[in-house]
Amino acid sequence: MILSQNIKHKLISLALGISAALLPIAAVAAERITFNISPFGQFQIKVKDLEAFVATGSKSVELDYYLRRLPAKQQAKLPELLSTPLEFKPLTIAKFTNSTVGEILIKNFGKGIRSQVNRNGFYALRGAMIAAAFDDEGLTLINLLHHYPLETVHLDLEILTQYLEQATKLAKNREVIDRTWFSGHQNQLQHKTLGDRLEGELDLEIPGQYSWQKRTLTYKNPHRQQTSLFDLYQPKIGRSVPLIAISHGIASNRKTFAYLAKHLASYGFAVAVIEHDDISLAKFDRFLAGIEPFPKANNLVDQPLDISSVLDRLESESNLDLDQVGIVGQSFGGYSALALSGGKLIPDQSVAECQTEDDSDVLLDLSSLAQCTFNQLSKSPVQLRDPRVKAVIAINPMSKIFGSTGMSEIKTPTMIISGSNDLIMPPVAEQIEPFSWLKEKEKYLVLVKPATHFSFLQESLGVLPVPDDVVGPRPIYAYPALKTLTTAFFQVYLAQQPQYQTYLQRDRTRQLDNNAFDFLIMRHLNQAELNQFKQ
Repeated sequence: MILSQNIKHKLISLALGISAALLPIAAVAAERITFNISPFGQFQIKVKDLEAFVATGSKSVELDYYLRRLPAKQQAKLPELLSTPLEFKPLTIAKFTNSTVGEILIKNFGKGIRSQVNRNGFYALRGAMIAAAFDDEGLTLINLLHHYPLETVHLDLEILTQYLEQATKLAKNREVIDRTWFSGHQNQLQHKTLGDRLEGELDLEIPGQYSWQKRTLTYKNPHRQQTSLFDLYQPKIGRSVPLIAISHGIASNRKTFAYLAKHLASYGFAVAVIEHDDISLAKFDRFLAGIEPFPKANNLVDQPLDISSVLDRLESESNLDLDQVGIVGQSFGGYSALALSGGKLIPDQSVAECQTEDDSDVLLDLSSLAQCTFNQLSKSPVQLRDPRVKAVIAINPMSKIFGSTGMSEIKTPTMIISGSNDLIMPPVAEQIEPFSWLKEKEKYLVLVKPATHFSFLQESLGVLPVPDDVVGPRPIYAYPALKTLTTAFFQVYLAQQPQYQTYLQRDRTRQLDNNAFDFLIMRHLNQAELNQFKQ
């Protein structure tokens, strides 16, 4: 989208005007950066020295003093770090920074980048981000300083170090994903690559032969006060059929995977799509409006129990084989699926981020936050396994929280689906490495490029103002592959139809690929191989 200069200037003026109105000092650009190093006191770097370093590589005496204390590799990458623009559209940044979620994130950064020594830099940061985004140079760190509406930027190095460490992890993770992908494709080349579908094979992307009926029922988790809803999609078959439960993540509801439930029902599975009230779209909407508190830590236990409570409720229904239950879960629902399949929660007091309560709210790592809350919730391991569950598919799951010991307790066939561009549940820490911890022989890791945390969700649902750039390619283009994978997986491991195994072979991914997404199926990845990818 091309903006007229008039509109562009108005948006910039508005952003800077907000900052100027709320801060005591206004200036064209930041002139200096100050920081404190205990016990030596306060130090400063002139912004013009940084600019010269980026432009020509020249170093002032003061800047050279600090740069010499950085590793040579970091010194070499610093100009690129300071001058590389974020790959988001200006309007995307403008909308996000003025959203509730954007405000929360910027306020967290504002603890480390302050307008005064003891004052959060939120307003200055937001104004500078919007102004820099609309600038021709884009949103870079240097350009952010050009538009910072105060002469001095005050840094809290302890907080920024946490962010830097997490950012470094994300950058390293990109390399690991690429190496994992390359290794997987090299293994595929050793096998016959199948192009067109084999003669006699079904197209699992299209609906199956069975019609179905939908009923909305209630269930009661004894740990919760309220009665909740779930939708049961039941195929019109005069015999007992396996049941698949679908569990959503935060800020979703039972409509999020309705498209998948209908598809699985058409292939002869009963499907219960569960509403988790405490993390539902409606609850999160009230949270963003300031009416409700954020979901409590006990959801780590209660959400898996929601699913078990639904299974208990369905014991009285006819034509359901509750000894053959599958789970599909996404994000927090993916965690719930893994917990019900045997994943054990083990308190880990060694988690560094949990050591100081004041620092925990600047974490970007959601799994570490969950681990910290679980440490407060329980001092002993928690096993939530439901013996009725015989197979699980976890999409973008939060898995790191189980650790290697907890993941190794899973004894059911497991498929983990991971998006290469997932910023909410980073793929290396949350899916790829936990996959390597699985001891279960029947396991699958499905890597999807360039999928995000939102690539398999129903379009047009949700209250989060997620920019299109963050959502990635339209999710509708990811649905066919998910339909194929889930149908084949549950046919093999619930319906005992081994002929569907052919759809899960690693040399069949060309049939899943399209112009929007590429797929890779891996059956094996151990810790030693992953450590090589990390080097």
